[in-house]
Amino acid sequence: MKSRNNKISVVLVVLSLIYVIYLTYISNNNLLVGATVSKGKNGDIVITNVDEFSMASYSGIEKGDIVKSINNKKINTNEIKMNKLKNVSSMIVERNGHNLELKMTLFNDKNFTTYLIPLIFYIVCLFCCFFILKINESKNLLSAVVLIIFLLSASIAFISAGGSAKGDMLSRLIMVVTL
Repeated sequence: MKSRNNKISVVLVVLSLIYVIYLTYISNNNLLVGATVSKGKNGDIVITNVDEFSMASYSGIEKGDIVKSINNKKINTNEIKMNKLKNVSSMIVERNGHNLELKMTLFNDKNFTTYLIPLIFYIVCLFCCFFILKINESKNLLSAVVLIIFLLSASIAFISAGGSAKGDMLSRLIMVVTL
């Protein structure tokens, strides 16, 4: 890496890798999005609203369900922030007098389109960036840096949409900036 342009490109690639690792964490730990909860009359946690086309609706949660346990543990009020559930991978709800176990997984239809496909696109763009860096070592062209910035910007915008859909404000900001 003799040129300044290549060093800038490497820094951009490393920053994008850190951001994608952060988004992977968000995608794994915020699987349940789209359910609003409140405390019921008996102190129970009740689902008051389920957004259409959200992770909550895809997992089978319905309005009026009473949450019995989250991740095989008693309900902790720390799990509820701003009337939203966070870090839920499994949940037992009471519906019509029957207990139902609902599981949220990373490999479902919603995460496939909001995380896995953009991740594959990012990996392909990253692969292209490494080839461009290798070729540009001897030529030191500014156009190579512009191409790397374009590829990273497009892939980061695409993968940020998934983080934004999960309610992450940093992802929303980065998506707007990279578009």
